[in-house]
Amino acid sequence: MDYLRIEIDDKERWDKVWELYEKSFPDAERRKKNDHLRAFEDERFFPLSAWEGQQLIGIMFFWEWESYRYLEHLAVNPEFRGHGYGSQLLRHLRDSEHTIILEIDPLNNELSVRRLQFYERAGYTLTPYRFVHLPYRIEGQKQELLILSYPEMISKEQHNDFLKFVNEVVIQYCEGYNPLQ
Repeated sequence: MDYLRIEIDDKERWDKVWELYEKSFPDAERRKKNDHLRAFEDERFFPLSAWEGQQLIGIMFFWEWESYRYLEHLAVNPEFRGHGYGSQLLRHLRDSEHTIILEIDPLNNELSVRRLQFYERAGYTLTPYRFVHLPYRIEGQKQELLILSYPEMISKEQHNDFLKFVNEVVIQYCEGYNPLQ
């Protein structure tokens, strides 16, 4: 599998990536295109896509700073789900010395429980910390999420580092961000 940074000027691949992103996440959990394009300019943002030949296998958007990686979005093309590609994407992500942090929805349905089990099988640990994610869009609602980490459970200090980064950096690439608020 080839991991490629998403390049906007590669229209054919960009269109496939954007289509998967839009189909994989509800409006409230994804950026508008212009906000996403602005995030591309941030050297800490890594929009990766996974390919086998011309087939898009999946996408993985993460942020990297200091000793952390924050996995913001992970999606596998529906045609290839259930074949281990999600696990391969996660192995690629953890191929570093970084502590990896991600969030999932609260465990209120079968899908959210299966998602937790997927990450736990990949070595992630559910932490006791919660995170209220600000909306990506003006019309969106705040959402309380559960935090997982790899290779071990993060400390309260690490959780605070994560919150600071998300609330000071990642939020800049959400619709309606106003630094004066």
